[in-house]
Amino acid sequence: MAQQDDPPADGTDPATDTPAIDHSTSSEIDALTAIDEPPLLPEREPLRTLFRIIGFSEQIVGSLLLLLILILVLSQVAQRYVPGTWPWTGELARIAMVWATFLMAGYLIAYPPHHVTIQVIDFVLRGRGLAVVKLFVDVVILLTCLALMYGTVALIMTDVGQVTPAAEMPLRIVNAVPLVGLSLIVLRAVLGIVVRDVPAIRGRETETA
Repeated sequence: MAQQDDPPADGTDPATDTPAIDHSTSSEIDALTAIDEPPLLPEREPLRTLFRIIGFSEQIVGSLLLLLILILVLSQVAQRYVPGTWPWTGELARIAMVWATFLMAGYLIAYPPHHVTIQVIDFVLRGRGLAVVKLFVDVVILLTCLALMYGTVALIMTDVGQVTPAAEMPLRIVNAVPLVGLSLIVLRAVLGIVVRDVPAIRGRETETA
């Protein structure tokens, strides 16, 4: 009886002298790429084009805010070597960071790579079960943002003309920008429910790319 040779310790294929393929790693990569989703967009025009314009506008505004933050932070560094101080630069940088967070949240819901998530349910459930979970998530997002919008509107309506300490920017404007971001999140949550979740629960796959 012929003795079977043991595989080389370096993981190469003795027949071809090439590295052996780790099929377990390949299957894990395939599982990760399988859960990638296309952009969340309406199926029909002109809403589809309108949401694409909204997404493009969010990219532009987010990029400008990041550029503004960079300039303001660099100016703070420059203040160490030049006479005079500009205390409003740090305050405006913090406000711009908050604005960017709210204004880009809706975009990250609709477009990959999306928000940072721990995708465990995606490997366990499939089909309608996964669609029910995603519907629950979108409903929670919708209700949470509506509650935050209610609180933000109340905060703006009760404003008595306050301004920020350094930049003297009206707080009414500072609080109004997150309200726009919350509105965009609500818009994407409703879109996800109508375009993706409900059709998937009914057993109809919807192509949103």
